[in-house]
Amino acid sequence: MEHHNPKITSAEISMLWSTYVGDSMAICILSHFLQTTEDQDINPIIEFALESAHDHLHLISELFTKEGIPLPNGFGKQDVNLQAKKLFSDVTYMRYLHHMGRTGLNTYSLAKSISSREDVRYLFKRFYDQTETLYDRNTKMMQEKGVFIRSPYISYPDKVEYITDKSFLGGLLGHRRPLLAMEIAHCGVNIEVSNVAKTMLLGFSQVAQSKKISDYFKEGYDLGKKMVEDFMIKLKEDDNSYPSTWDSTITASTEAPFSDKLMLFHTNTQSAIGIGDFGLAIAASLRKDLALLYEKYLLKVGAYAEDGAKIMIDHGWFEKPPQSIDREAIRNQNK
Repeated sequence: MEHHNPKITSAEISMLWSTYVGDSMAICILSHFLQTTEDQDINPIIEFALESAHDHLHLISELFTKEGIPLPNGFGKQDVNLQAKKLFSDVTYMRYLHHMGRTGLNTYSLAKSISSREDVRYLFKRFYDQTETLYDRNTKMMQEKGVFIRSPYISYPDKVEYITDKSFLGGLLGHRRPLLAMEIAHCGVNIEVSNVAKTMLLGFSQVAQSKKISDYFKEGYDLGKKMVEDFMIKLKEDDNSYPSTWDSTITASTEAPFSDKLMLFHTNTQSAIGIGDFGLAIAASLRKDLALLYEKYLLKVGAYAEDGAKIMIDHGWFEKPPQSIDREAIRNQNK
């Protein structure tokens, strides 16, 4: 029987390329975390995350070399200063790992579902399994140390009900029904993600070498702060429990542990994650006021991300992702 050996699809190239670049960035960030952590209990988890990221780069490098696909430059030693002083608290390290694990689980499950070649599906399963282990180990550690932030609680339902009144879908004015459990969950997630983002952005604004880039990070911090306030209001309106404020301790250091290029890319990645979360929240929210709030911030974060991309392009830092051939440009070459 003849063995069919298809090329890697556009979806597979895209997810592998993005994983490579993202993990090259993660290695820089985690290396500085490991260098500056004070709580030795956290070290094995950071080390495991680092080992997993290095494993991803090695396996993707092998596959791309075999297929004749150039490796992206990504990030390297020039983008991290391991001698720089500690910028974030150990609690921030743990919460960052939690956020990183959650994002990885979503990314790798999607990547496997859109991959067709057996060897690529194997890679994404391997990456998912590693991320699941990281997520579980870090969650357990956070719970043991009393710093894990749970999704808001509600009373258990005591009966099955059907909706009979179309006002259940709500309106922009007047009385609104209490939030559904799923709506509360998405508010909680978006509060958590926004808190992670604004903590990182405030730290980045403190150490960025360029004033323009520092101001950009501060603008993102202010946007994240406003999002947290607005999502909190939605929970408080119905007297729901809401995530407690979390330790966002940032030291007084002005010594940059990471390059401006890396911090800008990280911020754009965070923006993309936020936009994806807003899309999921819109799909899950039946109340019109909630959907409108998510749409508002989807547009604001999208505009903010575009501004960041423009800064990266101005500095020559925006590495071009894999793209289909520009047939129009080829045709114009012959004219």
